[in-house]
Amino acid sequence: MSQQHGNAGQGARIMAFKRDLIVLGCALGMFFIAWQWMKNAASISALGLPAIIALIVAFKFLLNKVEKKTKYVKKRAKDADRGAAAEVKVAATMAELPEGFTAFHDLAFSGFNIDHVVIGTSGIFLVETKSHGGKVTTEGDKLLLNGNPTDKDFINQTWSQTYQLKSFLKEQTGKEYQVKPVLCFSKAFVQLRQAIKGVAVVNSKFLNELLQRQKPLLSSEDLKAVSAALKAKSV
Repeated sequence: MSQQHGNAGQGARIMAFKRDLIVLGCALGMFFIAWQWMKNAASISALGLPAIIALIVAFKFLLNKVEKKTKYVKKRAKDADRGAAAEVKVAATMAELPEGFTAFHDLAFSGFNIDHVVIGTSGIFLVETKSHGGKVTTEGDKLLLNGNPTDKDFINQTWSQTYQLKSFLKEQTGKEYQVKPVLCFSKAFVQLRQAIKGVAVVNSKFLNELLQRQKPLLSSEDLKAVSAALKAKSV
């Protein structure tokens, strides 16, 4: 069994909680507006018909804006919950890696979290997890989900985090390490046989196989140095 550090999905769960609080705030705001309207109904009716119509139009406009915001944030909260569940699933898969591998989960960086980093003699792997379902294919160097471009550029996102991790490790160890980027889908069927722009794309069922079949790359000294840096980051 591999060693595990960090709490997979924690960042996504915190994000979901914050979004749920926004939804609650929007609901309370709508209730407050309605309560104020009823409370001041007599005063409002004394303003005259033109003013009442203007207030009704403004009220409906505000209500629609709040409702749209609530629906959007609620969807984003559900997305974050699904993302957290996917990260937990992938972390459980990584736990089945043999001794010699170490996985670090939910590493917080400035403005973003890295879902997983796995290290072993076969190298350093950054694993970005996605909870999307369906079928993953490619068209040239573009990733497609169910035949359509993804809502975000997952490949660029994975590379961006990879560069950040490389920079962090160089700062902490004084040595520049190769970091291999991996895009892992917890549900979707991945119909790919090659990397896209240098990013390996895989379903979580085949993740461990991918990590283990790489040629030995790191010495025991490198593993100790990288592990120490990541342990400090995961605290």
